Amino acid sequence: MGMLADPAIENVVQIFLAIVTVVGLWVALANGKKDRQTAMALAYADRQSADERAESDRRDATRAMEDDRLFLREQAQLQMQLNHALNIVQTADNYPTRDFSAMKHWSLSMRASIIVLGEELLPVAWTVFISKEAKWDDMKDEVLHEAQELAVRVARELNCPSCFHVHRTL
Repeated sequence: MGMLADPAIENVVQIFLAIVTVVGLWVALANGKKDRQTAMALAYADRQSADERAESDRRDATRAMEDDRLFLREQAQLQMQLNHALNIVQTADNYPTRDFSAMKHWSLSMRASIIVLGEELLPVAWTVFISKEAKWDDMKDEVLHEAQELAVRVARELNCPSCFHVHRTL
């Protein structure tokens, strides 16, 4: 104990304790810096992950919205096709025989519906009313059958009970 009372030893001990304290503070600061860097890296990774999840959710929502839009567009298209096919069938049954003015209106109604539906859906009716390659009196039954078949096919697609999807590319 007498040796500890010596001022030179006291100074050495105090210097040693000061060095240990400074080293301890330096180690604590270094560990704190590493902890901050780790925390920042984790926060950045969490932010990236949250951004990716948000972007994925946005893509999924956009995809679902686009699917719904296409489905509703198809339903509207099918409804329009059904209405025009039924109009053709109904108009074809009411062919006027003597009134020239009524015949013009009848022909206009048939042509308009056939143009809306197009040559792909009604090729026989197209040849009669649009390209005029055939006569109505000769092709009446074929046109009527074609329009009825179209109406039935479109009604089945429109009322597809087992699905909620787009049947074809529009």
